[in-house]
Amino acid sequence: MRSKSLLFAMCLALPVVQATPASAERIAHRPWLYRSAADNQGLDTAVTSDTDAAKTDPGHNVARQALRYTGTRYRYGGTSKRGMDCSGLVQRVWADLKMKKLPRASAALYNSGKPVHLAELRPGDLVFFKNTYRRGISHVGVYAGNNKFVHAQGHRKGVTITKLSDPYYQLHYAGARRLY
Repeated sequence: MRSKSLLFAMCLALPVVQATPASAERIAHRPWLYRSAADNQGLDTAVTSDTDAAKTDPGHNVARQALRYTGTRYRYGGTSKRGMDCSGLVQRVWADLKMKKLPRASAALYNSGKPVHLAELRPGDLVFFKNTYRRGISHVGVYAGNNKFVHAQGHRKGVTITKLSDPYYQLHYAGARRLY
């Protein structure tokens, strides 16, 4: 009996790792998971610094303006400093920078602009997510550099910075667009 319990205890202690085809597909489809740790340290220094190149690049200006709203409360349908939702954040940033007028809904934003591949993301690009609280494109954020994006997450967190490598956002990632 003692040898059986010892064998059972040894089996529990050994981790069993088995690769599945689904996980292999997920790895190939989510390249941001395998960026180096140095890439994930902070935001792009060009976004947070005031260099001449960053001042003239509209994408950096968009990302910098979106970062200013970090900590703002979440309010569904809101577009003000008192509270905003994800598409309201994007619309407010564009209005602050006196850029072209944008559609209000995240699905409409997804249908405008130029598609951008994940490997070619630059600060200021919009990242879109599907099936978050309803079917289809339902969430949007502003890419800030170094695998991070600014978005209005919800009532508990408000406008916050999140990594694209967060498992929830990996699962729901739909694509990116450049609107500037």
